[in-house]
Amino acid sequence: MRRTTMIVLLIGMVWACSTLKIKDPMKLFNEANQAYGQAISWSEFGVAATFLKDETDAEKTSQIEHLSNFKVTDYEPRTISVVEEDIRVRQVVKISYFKKDTLVVKSVADEQMWEYDPEKGTWLIVTGLPRLK
Repeated sequence: MRRTTMIVLLIGMVWACSTLKIKDPMKLFNEANQAYGQAISWSEFGVAATFLKDETDAEKTSQIEHLSNFKVTDYEPRTISVVEEDIRVRQVVKISYFKKDTLVVKSVADEQMWEYDPEKGTWLIVTGLPRLK
C-alpha cells in the first residue's frame, strides 16, 4: 500500500512539473511550422488555415475553395530567418503542385511570415495560404 502511494505521488509530481514547464517560443515555432508543412504537403488546406492570423472565416473559406483545385506534390523549406527573436520568423518554401484538371506540375516560392502569439502560446502565419495558380 505504501509503495503504491509513493508511485502515485511520484507520477503526480512529474505531471505537475511538466505542466509548469514553459516552452521555448522557437521550439514552438518548429512544431507549428512542421505541422503546417505537413498539412500543405498533404493538401489539407483546411487544417493549414488553422495557422492563419487575422483572417476572417470568409477569407479562409475563399482561400480553401481556391486551393481545393490543387494537389501539392512537394513542400521544401528553403530559407528560414529570424526577423525578431521569439516574435517573427520569415521562411521561403518551394512548393511543387498541379491543378487537378491539367496535371501539369508547377513550382512556386512561397514567402511566409510567422508571428508568435504569446496569449495563444503558438505561432501563426500572417501571409496567408500559398498562392497557387
